[in-house]
Amino acid sequence: MNSDYPLHAMQRFCASVALFLLPFPALNFGVSFTFADVFLVLAVLLNAGELLKLRPFQVPFLLAMPLFVLSAFLDPDGGLIELVQVLYIWGFVFPFGWAAFTRLPIRHIVGVILVSAVINAAIATGQGAGYLPELGNQHVIEFGGGFSRAAGLSLKCNSLVMSLTPCVLLVPCLTRVVARVGVLVALVFGLLAAVSKSVIFAVPGIVWYLWHEPRRKQVVVGLLVLVLSWPLVTGGTGALGDLWYRFSDLVTKRFERMEGSVDERVELMRISLDHASDTLLVGYGPAGAHVRVSEMTTNVVHVYYLGVLLAGGLPALLLVLLGMSMICAGLWRQGRRHVALYVLSHLLSLTVMTALLVSFQALPLLVGGAILAQLAHAGAGNEVQRAVLGPRLRVDKTLAWTGPR
Repeated sequence: MNSDYPLHAMQRFCASVALFLLPFPALNFGVSFTFADVFLVLAVLLNAGELLKLRPFQVPFLLAMPLFVLSAFLDPDGGLIELVQVLYIWGFVFPFGWAAFTRLPIRHIVGVILVSAVINAAIATGQGAGYLPELGNQHVIEFGGGFSRAAGLSLKCNSLVMSLTPCVLLVPCLTRVVARVGVLVALVFGLLAAVSKSVIFAVPGIVWYLWHEPRRKQVVVGLLVLVLSWPLVTGGTGALGDLWYRFSDLVTKRFERMEGSVDERVELMRISLDHASDTLLVGYGPAGAHVRVSEMTTNVVHVYYLGVLLAGGLPALLLVLLGMSMICAGLWRQGRRHVALYVLSHLLSLTVMTALLVSFQALPLLVGGAILAQLAHAGAGNEVQRAVLGPRLRVDKTLAWTGPR
């Protein structure tokens, strides 16, 4: 037996646990360091040999890291804790966190992610209905005895939507149609439990899945029957009927507040952009950005990319965007379009998120980077095999073609 087997098995175990726990940021030691981070750090250290070869998509993140650190160091409103958080997220998670998952098969990665997503969605549905309590330091918003805006095992409702939205793009990887439909329904219920406007970012993924579903007609008909019959079934069924009416009431209240909420977001973006001219080289740091924006509004920056701009500066933002784009483009060129769209859907859903110093916001990027590294390994191995066995393989092909039937 290979003497490295126990080490490799431990590495894969830590990577699997990190992958499972990363979508659950409410389980933490403090907002910025979750239970998942313990296993993520261990998984990277146990697979440190993967980092000996620099990957192209790492370069922009590594170049951005000093800018984030410098911005946090020069921030008079920040302190040692914020500096350590910046070092962890921008100096470790983004440039190196993907190395944790390169030993996991793609099908295993997809399975763990979807299991986490279904659990998150189920807990959110239970919290919204009032059957489950808040967990950790998350925020479940109650509406006077009605259906609550739930967060699952995420920090907030928007965090839950951001976690679930890209998972829809991985549903086609499941082999059985019953499993695909079951996971899709669970994800939809979880998204609805958040009662968030950001759920609109899940629509492209759902449409893409339905368009590529081999049994599209049966699935669409089944979903339509479920949607149309749900009010009729629950309307006269005691607790289910009460749950339906409470949820409908909450949706109505959310629609009534929509115009004011949109105006609030636009004003928040305007205030953030007013400060952008001061971040052409370095930013204010995370604490400094929060102080400046909250001086004129009760909210922080709910647009992830504007938050990154104010915290790290324009060059850092451009480098981060470049690294993200390289991961998406690399996966697309390698034919892993479902994973590329998974990452892209995540990047779209980030546009309504606050830029937090929490690792769960980077999970799809870490998965995309790990799969890119696996594809690079496979490509290098195929080149070596062709160089060594190429002539023999050509002879074998000729014999197979001309030999007896």
